[in-house]
Amino acid sequence: MHILYPFAKRFIAGENPQTALRSIHKLHDAGFLSSVDILGEDVDSREQAIAARELYVELLKIFAPVNFPMDLSVKLTQMGLDIDKDFCRDNLETLLTAAGNNTVRFDMEGSAHTQPTLEMCLELHPKHKIVGQAVQAYLFRTQADVDQLIENQISVRLCKGAYKENPSIAYQSMDDIRKNFLRLGFKLLKEGNMPAIATHDEYLLSEILSFVSRENIPPESFYFEMLYGVARDLQNTLLTKGFQVRVYTPFGKAWLPYTIRRLLEKKENIIFVMTHLFRETFGLRKIK
Repeated sequence: MHILYPFAKRFIAGENPQTALRSIHKLHDAGFLSSVDILGEDVDSREQAIAARELYVELLKIFAPVNFPMDLSVKLTQMGLDIDKDFCRDNLETLLTAAGNNTVRFDMEGSAHTQPTLEMCLELHPKHKIVGQAVQAYLFRTQADVDQLIENQISVRLCKGAYKENPSIAYQSMDDIRKNFLRLGFKLLKEGNMPAIATHDEYLLSEILSFVSRENIPPESFYFEMLYGVARDLQNTLLTKGFQVRVYTPFGKAWLPYTIRRLLEKKENIIFVMTHLFRETFGLRKIK
């Protein structure tokens, strides 16, 4: 077993569907919802993309006997977007048909894939209302994207953004990213269709909570979304306050490249993980 696995397993719900579903059951029993992600992206063969699609279908079959909904998170490059757009669409159609009443949200990857991902979401949503879309607050274009998604009544997950992007297309300072996150978050809470506010940033959460209280936003009209194994005390606090909390739950054999890429992509990712581990361990949360 790789030396990083003891560190990674806190943030990964196992390597196979059966292990992941045990974690999902535990989350559900504690009052949380789950957004399940099968690790893997940037596949370079049709066989890999089909295997990923079939793993999602297998997960849905295993999950079928339970009586609570699941949100699936899917990266389009994992479904073959870089191989052939029509091939990717066919894989997604198969997955969406198998998903039943479970929602399927398209993850947002690097900026090179932003436009084709949004186009696929807008194309498939009229037939498959279960389709949702993630967006990244640090991109300049996201305001216009959110407006279009709201207009089409597509559920949006709003996150800051985890990839390193060029200053010509993305905010670089945390102050600017936070300001845009709040602008977008407030709009989604007022006008969106069951948006998910995806952040562990306690400043942003405090501002969102104040806005929700001030504007009388019903707690059942949106979700908070957080990563599996991160800020678990904060997740419990929001749940105790009566909010819906969805936990982004990744699993799969591709945990090693996922862990290394996320840690090395931006130095802020390492700081983020270590800060939240420290705060949780010593009870230093601002939100109580």
